[in-house]
Amino acid sequence: MNDKEPPNFVAMALSPDVVPESTPSEVVRKVHNQKGVAIEYALWKPPHSSGQCAIALHGFSRPLEDMLATRPLLPDGVALLMPHLPAHGRSSGHHRPLEIADWTEAMKALLNAEGLEFSGTLIGYSLGGRLALTWFGLNPTQFSKVMLLAPDGLVKNPGYRLSVDTTLGRAWLGQSEKQRNAIVRMLTWWRARGILPEHFYQFSLFHLASAEMWAMVVDCWCSLRQFWPPKSRRLQELSKAHPGILEAHFGARDKVIKPANARVLNNVCPVHFHPCGHGLLRPDIIERIASPS
Repeated sequence: MNDKEPPNFVAMALSPDVVPESTPSEVVRKVHNQKGVAIEYALWKPPHSSGQCAIALHGFSRPLEDMLATRPLLPDGVALLMPHLPAHGRSSGHHRPLEIADWTEAMKALLNAEGLEFSGTLIGYSLGGRLALTWFGLNPTQFSKVMLLAPDGLVKNPGYRLSVDTTLGRAWLGQSEKQRNAIVRMLTWWRARGILPEHFYQFSLFHLASAEMWAMVVDCWCSLRQFWPPKSRRLQELSKAHPGILEAHFGARDKVIKPANARVLNNVCPVHFHPCGHGLLRPDIIERIASPS
C-alpha cells in the first residue's frame, strides 16, 4: 500500500449506541442523573437475587452489555450493574474534567435507587480496568474483590500525556476534528514506509473513522483526565494494607494493552497471563479466570 491509497476502513455506527442482539430481554438500558452526571446503565439479576450487586466496567468504545460475559465470575445470587463509561451511549461526556467523587457518588446513588447493595466486587476491562484501579486507589475499604482484565492506565504514553495532561494539548484536542483527515493521511504515509506497525495503524483508524467516533475519543479523554491509578509504589502500599483484593489478568498476545505493562503490578497483586490477545471477555478465557487450574 502507498501513501496515495485511501485508508482501508468502513465507518460504522458507534458500538455503545447499539444494543447487541444477544442481550437478554430483561437487561434494559436506563439513565440515572445525579447532580449533572448522567450514567446510562443496565442491570442483570439472577433468578434468586441476594440483593447484592457487583459492578463491571467496559472497555473504550464498547457497549456496556459486553460485561455480561463476566457473570461466571460472580458468586451465586449476586446481580451485575453495567454502567456506560463517560462519553459512551447516553452517559454524559461534557465534563472537563469529571470529578471522580461526583462519578462515584452517582454510582452509589444509582444502586440505592435500584434497591441494591454493593457486594464489594468490581470488575474492569481495558479502559474500565483503569477506572476500577483508580477507584480502588481512592477508597480501598469499599471493595472485597477488584478484578482487572487487560487494564489500561498502567503506562501513560507520551502522546496521551501531551494531549490530555497539558493545557496546549487540550486546546488542540478541542479543535482537532479539523485535522482528523490530515492525521489519517499522515498515519497512512508512515504505515506505507514501515514506520507504523499494522496493528497500531488499524487501531488508530478505528478511532479516527468518523467525526462521531473521534468526538467520543476527545470527550472520553477529557472527561476522564482525573481517572488515573496511583503509581506502583502507592499501589504496593495499598495492596499491603488491603491484601487479597486486587488481581489482574492479561492476554499474552495482546497488542492493545501490552502484557509487559503488568510489570507495574509487581509486588502489588497476583498477575495471570492467558492465551489470547485483547479478548479477555471470551467465554473460554472467562472460564479460565473463574476456574483456575
